[in-house]
Amino acid sequence: MKHSRRCILILLALQLCATAACGEQASVETETTTTAEDTTVPELSDNLPDVDMDGFELRISNAEETWLSWAEIQIVADEENGDLLNDAIYHRNTKIEERFNCKLVETEQERVTPDVMGRDVMAGDASHDVWLVYDIDVVNMAAAGYLMPFENLSYVNLDEPWWNPMATEVFNIAGKQYAAAGNFNLSTLSRAAGFIFNKEIYDQIGAEESIYDLVSEGKWTIDKMYDISKLAYSDLNGNALIDAGDRFGINGSWKELYNRLILGSGVSYITKDEDGIPQFSLPDDTLAIDKILRIYDLFTDQQVTNSKISSNVDADGAGGDFQKGEVLFSVSQLFGLERARTYEIDIGFIPTPKWDEEQEHYYAPSFGATVAVLEQTLALDRLDNVGIILEALSFDSQYNVLPEYKEVALKTKSARDDESAAMIDIIIDSISFEFGLNAWQDVVANPFIRGSFAAGNNNIASTLASMETTVNAEIEKLRENILD
Repeated sequence: MKHSRRCILILLALQLCATAACGEQASVETETTTTAEDTTVPELSDNLPDVDMDGFELRISNAEETWLSWAEIQIVADEENGDLLNDAIYHRNTKIEERFNCKLVETEQERVTPDVMGRDVMAGDASHDVWLVYDIDVVNMAAAGYLMPFENLSYVNLDEPWWNPMATEVFNIAGKQYAAAGNFNLSTLSRAAGFIFNKEIYDQIGAEESIYDLVSEGKWTIDKMYDISKLAYSDLNGNALIDAGDRFGINGSWKELYNRLILGSGVSYITKDEDGIPQFSLPDDTLAIDKILRIYDLFTDQQVTNSKISSNVDADGAGGDFQKGEVLFSVSQLFGLERARTYEIDIGFIPTPKWDEEQEHYYAPSFGATVAVLEQTLALDRLDNVGIILEALSFDSQYNVLPEYKEVALKTKSARDDESAAMIDIIIDSISFEFGLNAWQDVVANPFIRGSFAAGNNNIASTLASMETTVNAEIEKLRENILD
């Protein structure tokens, strides 16, 4: 699992910086051994063995685009079609197929639930080598005994950036890795959270600082976002009421808005104990509760969000039509930014704010995406080939597919200024998962948002207390199933 690649990382830093692909928060080491006489940088290598797989077919189960329409999920490209992302995927796959004498075979289907996976496992066979499943289904699949841990794949190194370790770690339960977010699947990256904003409104409201400078200097915080959002309010219809037709600070659904503000502030709904088992520590975390209370006080301000009381966490929790110039900030993701390229208004894109300037980095919560899992009944004699191909796909994606996704699909077509393009790098470097949202959205995140923000209830401690019995029962069930 953990073959050393320190020398590769050194070389990667040199190449990435030379091509302007280094984000502000890039973590690649920057040592160099080149001299004035020798400036040649050797070709990048994934250090995988060049084996002949004799026509081995890697069988991938992927979601149908007609179902999972809110993320970038393309894995296979049948041919070049002029779309740079599609063509990058085509070249990646062709190169790997030729290198290892293998074939990528994709089957598309709607959401693969634990029941679907269970039927395959109970049949004693594995119809696919890799399943790309909805993030909230992973834990139930693991608890049911349907998943094989990634530790069984000798050639996969989940510590490397092309596996998004900050995201992947959430699905490590009791020391076993049940899912991974490799960059061969852009789904996770495409769902990384941020905010689009109306640049014309921002220029009109008299904000004193460049919003991009705030982000770059680490000063883009919860309080800053509130102050600027408050400035954006305007009684456009002139009726002296806060109602439809006015201009507001932020819009978005309850789930999208408040989960990203909370998790972007470094709060965790669920942590893990010494055995690596989830625990509901939030009810006793006074600092986290204080942060949530502050977020509640600021972002239920009617001029900021025009909150509509509703128990539906997917409902629009803040009024104003972004495209009509009725709101300054709107929740979005990288995939949403792609779609915003058709907007007539001038837009920018920024990360989710930090709690304060002391917070080490931004968080870009990603949820509602697919992640890779392995079936428990996957034949042992297939594991080496599966591991080699997955590592090669993710490695190549990091340096050939991801740049196309960032530089072309996002920056050129969507982000309309150089500063927004830099923001995309920060967001991708900050991508994160959280167990209570990604794994237990219906057990933790949604009930919490529903019982507090969506209900107009600022008694956060009471809401958390009302959830404890249910959440702890789920934890105990998971402990019994995983450890037994």
